[in-house]
Amino acid sequence: MKKLITFLTLSIATVYSFGQITITSTDMPNASDTFRLSTTLNDQGLDPILTGANFTWDFSTLVPDSQRVDTFFTVGSTPFLYQVFFNNPFSPSYNSSYAKRGFEIQVPATVSLTEVFNYIKNSASEYNNVGFGANINGVPASVKNTPIDKEYIFPMNYTTGTTSTTSISAFDITVPALGHYGQDVERISTVDGWGSLVLPNGTYNVLRVKSVLNKIDTIYISSPPFSLPPFGFTTPRPEEIEYKWLAAGSGIPILKMVSNLGIVTQIEYQDDFYTPVSVKVKEQPKVNNVVVFPNPTKHHLVIDYNSSISGDLTVNLKDVLGKNVGVVYQNFSNKGTNKLIVNLAQHSIKPGIYFMELMVDDKPYYTEKIVVVE
Repeated sequence: MKKLITFLTLSIATVYSFGQITITSTDMPNASDTFRLSTTLNDQGLDPILTGANFTWDFSTLVPDSQRVDTFFTVGSTPFLYQVFFNNPFSPSYNSSYAKRGFEIQVPATVSLTEVFNYIKNSASEYNNVGFGANINGVPASVKNTPIDKEYIFPMNYTTGTTSTTSISAFDITVPALGHYGQDVERISTVDGWGSLVLPNGTYNVLRVKSVLNKIDTIYISSPPFSLPPFGFTTPRPEEIEYKWLAAGSGIPILKMVSNLGIVTQIEYQDDFYTPVSVKVKEQPKVNNVVVFPNPTKHHLVIDYNSSISGDLTVNLKDVLGKNVGVVYQNFSNKGTNKLIVNLAQHSIKPGIYFMELMVDDKPYYTEKIVVVE
């Protein structure tokens, strides 16, 4: 918690400083740092695109749906088989500073990446995502990004006419009983503003970084069923844009917003130590580890989740006004790990923004925003 306390002290001081700041490697996290984040799906109609020099972003109306605590782990505390490339002094480019839990990846009916740790190398010149460790269809593996994903180039500051930096990264993994799965990522980043960020818990002097991510998934089936020859295919994902506001000593962004196809799909911001009465901290929900893929989608959703209860599962869709659009799935749900496929076309779901609600025995346990495209 030392880093977080230091950051709060610095943030109080920067409220009264209106000059542009410079972000360096010393403003990034340290191993064992923890950060409390409030999350929400409601952007309150705020537009993350707006930016500029000496700009004021007023996001004081954000209301959290939940909170979580992110931890930066020492590399040695992560699963041993994950450390092959990332705890290795003979591989300096990949010898990592720390690790952070990552999102699980589900590719329909083929690839499951669980218990994910992302490995990060922080140096004086760059902040790099060098790879990850995960259970790939149940088998632990250590996977390098080759080339490496360069998230930040130091020092960072804003100047009129600033040019973008482009990072190309990729990984390829062998998937038991399948073949190969890989992903190519193009990251185009620009420091596109500086000024004051107003959040529900205070005002911060920040730099704004915009990153456009273009991702392409590749799957190669080496042993198809029915004696078919090996085959592969690529699937471009919709353009994803990350908007990040960083302050001196903040470690991670003070505020991060992610949009897909122009729709905000993720909002998280650093918040106070205490938990407001109106906010539930997600600790041990009865339905957890929910992964919905693809999102945005055209025709179907794959939903993976763990459940500590069994009962009749219902998947509802609601529009942005909270009106029920329809029930798109009903079946019995067992305890443990579950996977289901929802055919949206079968239910005549039109393009738009919806809130998907998972219910067990008529009690809601999970809600996520989904985007249906043409």
